[in-house]
Amino acid sequence: MGEEMSVNNYNNNPSSDSSNNDHSSSDPNIYFRNLSMAFFVAHPMEFLTKHKRLREECLKHGNLEGHYIEGILQFFVEKDKNKGFFHLRQAAIGGYRDGWYLSGLLMLALERFYKGEKYLDKLQWKTNLSVSDHCKARVLKTLSTICGIMNAGYYTAMVNLECLTKCDQKNSSNHICDECYYYKQLKEFVLFAMNQYN
Repeated sequence: MGEEMSVNNYNNNPSSDSSNNDHSSSDPNIYFRNLSMAFFVAHPMEFLTKHKRLREECLKHGNLEGHYIEGILQFFVEKDKNKGFFHLRQAAIGGYRDGWYLSGLLMLALERFYKGEKYLDKLQWKTNLSVSDHCKARVLKTLSTICGIMNAGYYTAMVNLECLTKCDQKNSSNHICDECYYYKQLKEFVLFAMNQYN
């Protein structure tokens, strides 16, 4: 699996059909919808500040990575949760796995536990934890480029979810089960966000 699912391999959307990468068509709908945004996933602030026209075209034509990046920018930079969730949902609905992961994580962080679990369950982590782990690594790598992502409510959500988690080993680093998976994902995110804040 090596480089295929690497944290640094942003040009890997396992849910998309790789045979669909021929951009020889002059139809802008097809071109902008399928254009790889891998660079901007790794550097989302570039998408916000230097490439406004490209950003607009990709969003207009339904580019999943574009919606994912826009969701991150709206949620964490512009502090507009509604627009952020709109774009993250567009990416998730289209099958962009990092969109599922981040949407689920943010739902947990906002104490919408049921919805958060539903998004995370789309990654089928119960049968293949590595997909979820790779999404987490890529999401956190992207978020590491943005300052000030912590919100005090995230910590409260983590404490509340810990109380609801019925697993004696929830604080063990090498144990994961149906009961503690969601809590552990949220805890890692909160600790990451707190470190980003300093």
